[in-house]
Amino acid sequence: MSNESLYLFDLDGTLTPARLPMEEYFARRFIPFIKTNSAYIVSGSDIVKVKEQIPSEIFFYICGIFSSMGNEIYKKGEKIFSRPFVEDALLVDLLTTERKRTKYPFKLFPNYLEKRCGAINFSVLGRDCPHSERIKYKNWDDSSGERKEIVDRLKKLCPGYEFSIGGNISIDIVKKGFGKEQVIDILRKEFPKTKIIFFGDKIDEGGNDYSLVQYLRAAGNYEIHGVENPKECLEILGI
Repeated sequence: MSNESLYLFDLDGTLTPARLPMEEYFARRFIPFIKTNSAYIVSGSDIVKVKEQIPSEIFFYICGIFSSMGNEIYKKGEKIFSRPFVEDALLVDLLTTERKRTKYPFKLFPNYLEKRCGAINFSVLGRDCPHSERIKYKNWDDSSGERKEIVDRLKKLCPGYEFSIGGNISIDIVKKGFGKEQVIDILRKEFPKTKIIFFGDKIDEGGNDYSLVQYLRAAGNYEIHGVENPKECLEILGI
């Protein structure tokens, strides 16, 4: 792949297992790659969670990190931009109702509404859960389709917001136009003619990489790789 291209990576499920630290074998290959290539990270997670998942060395060498769906921007560890998010009472009430109506048959955990810069992350399961419970919910959601049903309902009730499935247990919520797609506008202003190569695990409709992929296709001069795990990401990069 050409060194004249710009690489953009999702985090969970692409560079790291969902909500887990980057694995050592991956870091050994990825860090030399970003030392010689222009690379950025875009994540639905806030910067605190991003820092929990990637080695500090990556913060030094990566060109930039777009956290909270692109509503925060960090370069060399310094925040250079952030957008506040002010939700309305109706949205909060609807999310609370969705939590109460779930048919998930196992234990629920606290912190089902997490306010981030420019976004809200909603999880029926609750974010304060152990990793084993995340996997249990994901497997149940894969068969029940609960998160997709919630997204479909909320889109009709709250047309001013965007709802997308992220990670294994959550739904990312932003105001219209302030999802991951805004990252493409930012990068295209700075690099109008550079090829952008994107890697993500939620590129299909309903996933939180989908809007970014659609904007990238419209902007042109791109390459898109849908991956299922970090190992596949390395294989495509050839490192």
